[in-house]
Amino acid sequence: MANVRLGAKAVGSIVKIKVNGASKDFIVVQQGNPNTSTYDSSCAGTWLLMKDIYTTSTFGNNNSYKDSSIHTYLNGTFYNLIDSDIRAAIKQVKIPYLNGTGGGDGSLATGANGLSTKVFLLSGYEVGWTTSDDINFPKDGIRLAYFGSGSGGNSKRVAYNGSSTAMWWLRSPHTNNYGSVWAVNTEGSYDAGRWNYFSCDVRPALILPSTLFVSNDGTVSTNTAPSTPWNISVPSSIMGGTNISISWAKSSDAESNLAGYKVERSTDGGWSWSRIYQGTATSTTDSIAFGTTSVMYRVKAYDTEGLESGWRTSSRVTVVNNNAPSAPPSIAVPKDVKGGSTLVISWTAASDSDGNLSGYILERSTDGGSAYTQVYKGNALTYTDTITKGWSTVMYRVKAYDSYNAQSGYTTSSKRMVDNNTAPTITTSSAASLGTKSSGFTVSYSVDDEDAVDTLTVTEKLDGKTTATRTGIASGTALTFEQASTADGFLRILNGSHTIKITANDGKESTSLNATFTKSVTSASVTLTTPLAVDGDITVAILQVSGSIPNDAAFKAEATNNALDDSPVWQDVTAEVRKGMNIVFENQTASAGAAFNFRISVERGASGESGYIASIQGGFQ
Repeated sequence: MANVRLGAKAVGSIVKIKVNGASKDFIVVQQGNPNTSTYDSSCAGTWLLMKDIYTTSTFGNNNSYKDSSIHTYLNGTFYNLIDSDIRAAIKQVKIPYLNGTGGGDGSLATGANGLSTKVFLLSGYEVGWTTSDDINFPKDGIRLAYFGSGSGGNSKRVAYNGSSTAMWWLRSPHTNNYGSVWAVNTEGSYDAGRWNYFSCDVRPALILPSTLFVSNDGTVSTNTAPSTPWNISVPSSIMGGTNISISWAKSSDAESNLAGYKVERSTDGGWSWSRIYQGTATSTTDSIAFGTTSVMYRVKAYDTEGLESGWRTSSRVTVVNNNAPSAPPSIAVPKDVKGGSTLVISWTAASDSDGNLSGYILERSTDGGSAYTQVYKGNALTYTDTITKGWSTVMYRVKAYDSYNAQSGYTTSSKRMVDNNTAPTITTSSAASLGTKSSGFTVSYSVDDEDAVDTLTVTEKLDGKTTATRTGIASGTALTFEQASTADGFLRILNGSHTIKITANDGKESTSLNATFTKSVTSASVTLTTPLAVDGDITVAILQVSGSIPNDAAFKAEATNNALDDSPVWQDVTAEVRKGMNIVFENQTASAGAAFNFRISVERGASGESGYIASIQGGFQ
């Protein structure tokens, strides 16, 4: 696995390249362009020189490097022996050289005018010698970083052919001799006595891109393109005017230099494409313009060196240009909201230009929060919600949606305060209709309130008139309707139909209980509970009964003057009372002492006409 860039290797480092199937050591002799005035820009990169001798060869017919057999050999036979991936990466460069032969008929060619080549020999200047060392060196280069100047670089110029040091060719001709070429001696010094037809050893040099990788064992490897993403995911249903998400599988890269992805969109079936994303993510969003008829996408990976994978293309998806429905014009929420009870929310119908309105989504927010919870989805225009006791506030919002789930904006209600008070309850075993009553009766009931802090006020009414008010009543108190529960109270009620109303109030809310009854009393009897005793005898008395007594009613009046005896003597005095005459007592016996009392009884006659006794007055002596 590659772990470092070739450009990061230090000058003098050894790297390995396969030549004719065998790994060969190369020395890094220069990083970057040695001199931009002398060398063409193509010479930027990593300069490599084979560490030892590869072959032995004559120079050529003369000392012109451009026309030499070595130049031909290096860029033909030798070049083709290099491992194919590295061979493809070797830079085509222009190196400085003496154009022509040495001996006065050649001229220096530098920069863009340099010799175009891929594999070449180094020059005398490049390995560290100049005209200061010998005037007959051509100025065909700049000393490379690896080599020392003059004799100081001898040790770095030594090369081996097998176990022996070797003499190896340079590309520099002797400028004062048509047939002589500069070479490096076995001890690293220069030699100008090598005639072009002599055999000498060869050390190939080449320039590689600094971006190539070097593995842990020093082997140089070329960068490879990342793999094509194996899938791309696009929604199967796309609505015009919406945003969609596109995702794809992550690519692999042998050199671990994956840089990112490029995503393109086509709206004409793949005839033309436009870039919508470039970056490191494996997903992106795209806005689909309303009116787009179809869309498709493609993605490819690229690495830091600009190598790209193939495209992975999605299927073509038809775009549905559906209009969202309008928002419901209004929403209605009752002003009075009771905790623990239900609430009916209603809204007006939305419209849809495409005619495919499907329904509504109702959402609720409580306690003044900004978050909403969906409580209903359907095609109704009302919803009954249950209000949890303890909420402080509640509000609602509604939106419409269509068959493509395109949604309108929200219509939002006003905020409503929640009343969490619980109204008191009244419980009774009595029926709502108590029937006919002829004597005093009881209506028993109890009052309760769920709110423990509340005390109650209980009001009793008969026929709309308050008969009793009880304050400070605690929850759970048992009570009895007072007006009808005693003989005296019942006596005060007229015959006929009556309504009892009991109301309990906790200071906030009231609860009422109603019951009806009919009073039907057809007879009455009045007497003194305690006789009127006197000293002496009672001989005469008078009684006056006022009221309304029908003519056909059975009326009877009786009186006694010995009311304290065990068996009082009752004298019929009906006639006297009707006529307003004195009553003369016939009884002469009063063993327990004289005492006066009377009995008045009335019973309704056949006519059914009602009557009453308003008062009984009289006296005795």
